[in-house]
Amino acid sequence: MFIKLILLVIGILAIAFIALGFNIFLRNKKFPQTSVGKNKNMAKLGLSCAKHEEIKCRREIDKRTEYCSSCGCS
Repeated sequence: MFIKLILLVIGILAIAFIALGFNIFLRNKKFPQTSVGKNKNMAKLGLSCAKHEEIKCRREIDKRTEYCSSCGCS
């Protein structure tokens, strides 16, 4: 009885994975880009990768010649 249940669950999961991957694998569509840095729609909204934001902010801080405690990244 327990083995039949496990086989049934594995079968249902296999069907679910095939259904989820149908559009990507069988229709030759590209997987949607989820990275913030490479997603065109997020770039249109002005969003960028947190790592790149930190690099830009660090460069601005390094360009300053005098110390400012209230200046910098938040």
